[in-house]
Amino acid sequence: MKLKKTIIFGLGMLLSFHLAQSQEGQTTFTLEECINYAWENNLSVRSNQLNQLGNEIALKQSRFALLPSVSANGSVGKSFGRSIDPVSNSFVSQDFTTGGLSASSSVVLYSGGALRNTIKRNELNLEASGLDLEKAKNDIGLQVATNFLNVLLNQEQLQNARYQREATAAQLDRTTKLVQAGSLPITNQLDLESQLASNEVQVVNAENALNLAMLNLKQAMQMPAEVNLQLEAPTLEIESVRLAMSNPSKIYEIALDNQPDVKSAELGIQSSDMDVKISKGAFLPTLSLSGSISTNYSDQARQLTGTQEVVVPAQEIGFVQGTNETVFSNPRTQTVPVFSDSYRFTDQFNDNLGQSVRVNLSIPIFNRYGNTANLQRAEINKQRAEIQAQTVKNTLRQNIESAYNTALAALKSYEASQKRVAALEESFRATEQRYNAGSANFVDYQVANNNLFAARTDLVRAKYEYIFRAKILDFYLGNPITLD
Repeated sequence: MKLKKTIIFGLGMLLSFHLAQSQEGQTTFTLEECINYAWENNLSVRSNQLNQLGNEIALKQSRFALLPSVSANGSVGKSFGRSIDPVSNSFVSQDFTTGGLSASSSVVLYSGGALRNTIKRNELNLEASGLDLEKAKNDIGLQVATNFLNVLLNQEQLQNARYQREATAAQLDRTTKLVQAGSLPITNQLDLESQLASNEVQVVNAENALNLAMLNLKQAMQMPAEVNLQLEAPTLEIESVRLAMSNPSKIYEIALDNQPDVKSAELGIQSSDMDVKISKGAFLPTLSLSGSISTNYSDQARQLTGTQEVVVPAQEIGFVQGTNETVFSNPRTQTVPVFSDSYRFTDQFNDNLGQSVRVNLSIPIFNRYGNTANLQRAEINKQRAEIQAQTVKNTLRQNIESAYNTALAALKSYEASQKRVAALEESFRATEQRYNAGSANFVDYQVANNNLFAARTDLVRAKYEYIFRAKILDFYLGNPITLD
């Protein structure tokens, strides 16, 4: 299953890379496609995926720690000179070959709950790493959405600048004809040419801002800058975007149950509590069961086949003092073992087979303050985890409150800007008519033109500020990031 996921992920990465390198392929992305592309290519997401995989391995290892450990050993060697034969356990002064096999096993019966608590801790860490991965995706999604909306904002700002330039160009064309007819002085034409040049600068600045916003979006997506990216976005009207709730505290209460960083921080407290229990378990005895089996072989060993009676003849044992008469021992019969000329390999292994079983008890008495220090560090880490969890909650609450207040301010600014734009459009229209009739000077015309441009710019900025903050609040309610 893991291999299948890895292959699918690799194919997705290869497809994304091919898409980024080919300008002939699809380069028109919706917001959702931009976010998915960023998820597939972002290194932070990939790093969190590796962290999750590492926690899966740690959990599996801790579960296997409950099972007995088994090991086997084998050896073969040749001895030279005077050495001890491991089979007969006697000194020999000749070359011989020996070999042996052994196997051992041990299992922990009780360790103060350390093994079970380690499993629980690793389960919590695995769950937290999944939430951290989700948090990383959410952060990237918000970053991409911010840059996506910033591109749309700058696109409308560019349209506004171009509209102003076209209006000035049309006015210049009309004024030029009147100057050529002698109806207006040449200064009117020169003033409008200056105004058109200013509008050209505004267009260039808007184009540069749009290019920078697009570059920021591509970088957030990990997309090469040379890709000709086009955005597909629905028509955004502020009337269709409403705040989900009128109370930020209610949004915060809902966000506490669905935001992954809050859940991950809570799991961090539980994980650190398991570390405290593991440290306390180090003060308790450890009980384990172990066993072993072994055998050996020597080419000098001989197999006992039986016994035989041997007559020991009389032997001189001394002499009689004074007469010097020799004294002999009495002849006797002695039973001696009889060995075969060879001892088969399999027979030796069977005959030399040995087994052992042990119950081991280890009682910690004094380990130079080690266990106490570990326990104190674990308790400190638990307090840190509690502080971190509260910090995450405080940050979430502050972000929701800021987003809510900013959204309300942006909405009020938008409504005020709407009225301002409507009024300035009428003012500019009247000023333009007066200017064309010669009853208004160029300064009046220029001021009306610039005021209208600034008002439209503020209107667009307030619109996207409100939409973005409203979408942020919608995200905190557990809804996906979308412009629908």
